[in-house]
Amino acid sequence: MRHWTKQTPFTDPGESAAMLATIGPEPECVIAAIQGFLIHGGAIEYYGLAPQEFSRETLSVESRLGAILTEDDRPLSIERLPQDRALGTCRDYAVLVCAAMREHRRPARVRCGFASYLGGGKWEDHWLCELWSRGRWQRIDAQLDPVLQDAFQTQFSPADVPQDAFLTGETAWRECRAGRLDPASLGHGDATGLWFVYVNLVRDRLALEDRITSIWDDWRTAASNPLHMSAEMLASADELANNDPIGASSIIPWWVRT
Repeated sequence: MRHWTKQTPFTDPGESAAMLATIGPEPECVIAAIQGFLIHGGAIEYYGLAPQEFSRETLSVESRLGAILTEDDRPLSIERLPQDRALGTCRDYAVLVCAAMREHRRPARVRCGFASYLGGGKWEDHWLCELWSRGRWQRIDAQLDPVLQDAFQTQFSPADVPQDAFLTGETAWRECRAGRLDPASLGHGDATGLWFVYVNLVRDRLALEDRITSIWDDWRTAASNPLHMSAEMLASADELANNDPIGASSIIPWWVRT
């Protein structure tokens, strides 16, 4: 587990490390703090705020915290008003949770997959963080603050997302290939189907190598231009989904790695 306690260039808080370390090591403390300074840019209407354009680029933790503390240098545990919080995405929440846990030397990793609890009646493209605790990977979704829990009517704690409420990219791929899930039920908006599941399989495998962002983040192209998966691609994806996550990048085909 030592690997998962080490910060990477993307999760390293840099000059904000001392501020991040003041947040307690328990999931509930980390969740509450992050919810107090970050808000999902695609969900601000739930907070009574007008919709606005925002960048969906996932920032490094050092960049994200640096920008937040430049605007408001109070401790990160102090809750900001919704209109004063930084705008981000589910992956920003996941990366920040991971960084906070690793700052306390707690094993944590980011996962990419699909969640069943975000409305819309399908498995939604989503990211969260896993914490190794009491002999298992405990799933944490800091995006689920009280406002969104009420809106989505979730019945579980964001500090311990049920295993059957979130499918990792690899699990989603295997379920689709086995015929137990319809690929059309997984995705985001109009972007659904097996190609999208393949994209999240790759992104999940890369995340397990601590490569949190990649060219495969441009999944939206699947909406306007559904991509056909050749027999070779299907075979490669099957191999990728059924191999040990650690070191799996060695079998990621060239069109994924470039």
